[in-house]
Amino acid sequence: MEVYSSCHNRFAIAVQAMQLALLLSLPTIINGWITPSSSSTLSYHRNVKPSTSTITTTKTTTTKTTTTMLDGTSRRDILSTTVASLTASVLVPTTTNNNANALEELLLDGESQKYKLKFPTLFAPLYGNASRKTIKRSLGRSTTTTTTAPTSTTTTPTADGSSNNINNDANNIWALEQNLELGPLQTPLRCTVIQLNDGTLWVHAPLAPTEEFFQLVQSCASGTLGGTGDVGSNAAGGTAGGPAVVSHVVVPTYALEHKVFVKDCLERWPEAQLWTSPNQFSFPFRGVSEEFVFGKRVSGVLGDCYGGKYYSNGDNNNVIPPWSDEIEYATLYGGTFNIGGKQTTLSETAFFHKSSKTLIVTDAVARIPKSIPELNDPEKLLLISKRSTSDPMPEDTPEARLAGWKKTVLLVSYFFPEHEEPDPSNLGVVTWTDGWEENFVNLAERKLLVPPVVRTLLYAQNPMGVRRWVDIVSRESGWDFDRIVPAHFDAPIEGVGPEEFRDGFRFLEDESVDAFPLEDLRRGLWPIADFVLKRL
Repeated sequence: MEVYSSCHNRFAIAVQAMQLALLLSLPTIINGWITPSSSSTLSYHRNVKPSTSTITTTKTTTTKTTTTMLDGTSRRDILSTTVASLTASVLVPTTTNNNANALEELLLDGESQKYKLKFPTLFAPLYGNASRKTIKRSLGRSTTTTTTAPTSTTTTPTADGSSNNINNDANNIWALEQNLELGPLQTPLRCTVIQLNDGTLWVHAPLAPTEEFFQLVQSCASGTLGGTGDVGSNAAGGTAGGPAVVSHVVVPTYALEHKVFVKDCLERWPEAQLWTSPNQFSFPFRGVSEEFVFGKRVSGVLGDCYGGKYYSNGDNNNVIPPWSDEIEYATLYGGTFNIGGKQTTLSETAFFHKSSKTLIVTDAVARIPKSIPELNDPEKLLLISKRSTSDPMPEDTPEARLAGWKKTVLLVSYFFPEHEEPDPSNLGVVTWTDGWEENFVNLAERKLLVPPVVRTLLYAQNPMGVRRWVDIVSRESGWDFDRIVPAHFDAPIEGVGPEEFRDGFRFLEDESVDAFPLEDLRRGLWPIADFVLKRL
């Protein structure tokens, strides 16, 4: 029988809160606190009534896979296993062999999905050796295809793992996805890759440095524009499929999960230039060199560039990226915190890829998928799906898996969701009460979601700055995007243009608009915000 304690559940989610909300940067050493700027204010509008939605039922069918059983494993064990990885010290060997047969053989035996996390973090594996699967999606306009590494139960695709049914003229942008994990909670994490007009690659927010990830990125430049040629063929900017095809790596935000692997990736792609959003920082020690953090000096810090004009942020020495005629950008400045004794304003840079009419963001907006993401582990979904933590593992059904996904969304969005209740008669047991699915619908029915954590902890501190950024993205820039690719949850978000984007931020004028359920905020995000912003 599976039993995991309420305290360990809340500890795990609190750790996720600290990683996402306290905004620790690499190299991360957790032995200090972040406090708010003395000039910062936060308005909660706690008298806002929760919004209501009509409950809907969604079913999905997924293919059952064989995984390590979690039955009989407590959350204490899960966390202990994760912490044990801190002692791992053996670097997983990788290969740079671009031969298609060798790559296929590597993918089949699973070695290509291994990597070593070299900096301590608060997401799995914390530190040390781990494994992540990567999938590649074409975001080309003619078709959208999904690439996965071949396994023993799948049909082997072409050399780079992708299909050949893509219109090359329209296919110069891809999404690569892995899972972000904390204990049993898994959500999609995304890197966007663009092939520039010179044939080289622009890589946004690199993922875990597995051989599979590297090969799938490099395959975007294989052969002609469109990335569907053989791994060993020629292309502008270097040998197709080789490290030389990656010319630019972009760190779009402060958030740790989007930049912790940049140093590994620049070791693989040493000729690439590095571009970052403003105010990157190390914690708790300030002034750590760029070479230590990223492996090389930053080529330029991004300000704003749109409408054929460049606007400096005062910190980038007027370095204009060579790709700015293809990809324009605008930087959002969120909350200001005292980090390591220095006032630091946290930022995120959004990008507009002109030829595909795509807006690329990191954490600013998202859309919650109503169906289960492809990479989620069925056994972990079943674990989370249980009504009570004292219940045995449920039967593996599409409905149970879907319930696990919905509860995962509530846990990562609110940390302490309203309907996850401690059992007063059974110490350490947590039970989900009726109403939780309605709260999931409240999130999933939104065409565009400003995630609760950034809305509550960051944007509430600087609503005027956020409003200014929204004005640039939706009006002043002249960007005519018709879809958005965020780094979390679902993508691409189709049919969302400048006006829909603007509508997603109406809460800046009236916080009763698109309000989150009051008890979800009261139990989770508000206490965390109080702690972060007031050092309680």
